[in-house]
Amino acid sequence: MIRSYQAALFVVLSACYADPRAYDGVPRCGAENYQSLLGRKSDVLERVELPKSARILRSDDAISFDFSPDRLTIDVDDQEFIASVTCR
Repeated sequence: MIRSYQAALFVVLSACYADPRAYDGVPRCGAENYQSLLGRKSDVLERVELPKSARILRSDDAISFDFSPDRLTIDVDDQEFIASVTCR
């Protein structure tokens, strides 16, 4: 039972994996459209329409390390300021 669960989990996670070495360096998530958010309080995100695939990460969040050049990622620091807006 455990082996079949592990195998299924491996298949699911493998399907989500994108090799960062294959990335051509061209951002595809539209991060350039959200650079004006840098340095602002994170509550501004409640009034901004973000792509469905976007994720907002805080320092204590558990995250996956899969790389996706199509996913907008917004990092919020410990003081609740937007620290970075990237595709990853």
